[in-house]
Amino acid sequence: MLKQNPFLITDYVSPDFFCNRHSERQNIISALDNGRNLTLLSIRRLGKTGLIKHVFYQLKGRKNTRLLYIDIISTQNIDDFIKLFSNAILADEKDHANFLKKIQSLISGIKGKLVFDPTSGMPEVEINYNSKSEREHSLEKIFNYLAAQKEKYIIAFDEFQQITEYPQKNMEAILRTHIQHQHKDQFIFSGSNKHLLISIFSDYGRPFYQSSDILELQRLKTGEYAKFIVGHFNKNHKEIDENLVKEYIEYFDNHTFYIQYFFNRLFAMAYKKFRDTEFRICIDAILREKEGVFYTYRNLLTTAQFALLKSIAKEKELARPNSKEFLQKYNFTASSVNRTLKALIDKEMVYQENTKYKVYDVFLSKWLEKLN
Repeated sequence: MLKQNPFLITDYVSPDFFCNRHSERQNIISALDNGRNLTLLSIRRLGKTGLIKHVFYQLKGRKNTRLLYIDIISTQNIDDFIKLFSNAILADEKDHANFLKKIQSLISGIKGKLVFDPTSGMPEVEINYNSKSEREHSLEKIFNYLAAQKEKYIIAFDEFQQITEYPQKNMEAILRTHIQHQHKDQFIFSGSNKHLLISIFSDYGRPFYQSSDILELQRLKTGEYAKFIVGHFNKNHKEIDENLVKEYIEYFDNHTFYIQYFFNRLFAMAYKKFRDTEFRICIDAILREKEGVFYTYRNLLTTAQFALLKSIAKEKELARPNSKEFLQKYNFTASSVNRTLKALIDKEMVYQENTKYKVYDVFLSKWLEKLN
């Protein structure tokens, strides 16, 4: 039987395949246990979703506690939000007592229709609202339903900043009104747009102002991550050089997804010993496979945008984009860099971290470094 590859790149499985985050987990659970909501933010693919599910794994055995994880990145409006929220409740209720009675109460309250997914057979909500009042009334009924249950609900809204994109511009105020009255329930708000999330919860005058603790997820430390990786290789009778592991963790900028993906691929190779040669074979294969996508990026960007993206990759991180040294080295002008950098940030090709600019996709960055 094929053994589980320990370097997961999709969903959370168990603590056995999760590296560290002990203090972050304790901070989140402490906030929830003491009646404080919490906002978790990080750049994309650093492990915030995995951390939420790791916390839920620790809490799932608690008596009278229900856990709902809801990723709202795909939602475009309040109707989508209501449907996703309702379906999460239905999915959670299906294995509990009085299921039919409870879902009838929920469905009638939100003026929805119960349908069944033809593939999974799972019950789902179908809604079609004609007015603003119907939408807001239905959202109120969902929160009333949760408040009426004896269990405590811990609800995680992932990519919470998406609500700012809804055509209903009062969505923050609507949600805040309901959430502040959920006295037994706690909420985790998470997302990858740091600027937007901090603005939602820290700007005076916005509905969610100071209504939540804020925890920013940092990169895992090299030594801790290396022990985790080496331990799993050794457990599976594979020999690997710990110093080389540390070198590659830092090569991938301690960025969780790219480290997990690389070591997932390395682990899958038919070797018992892993040295520099095997590491190089693996990364070369990954970059070669992704080259078609990377060339597509080049075709979608303007010449100036691609040139600046490549220069940031070659610098690895760019602290002063308007410095004379950088402008002369890559033959840019300050005005063009400012304009082009903003475009790359808007396209989410580049992000700013601690005053330094980096290419978001680490594999793309490594591919760009190799270009002339």
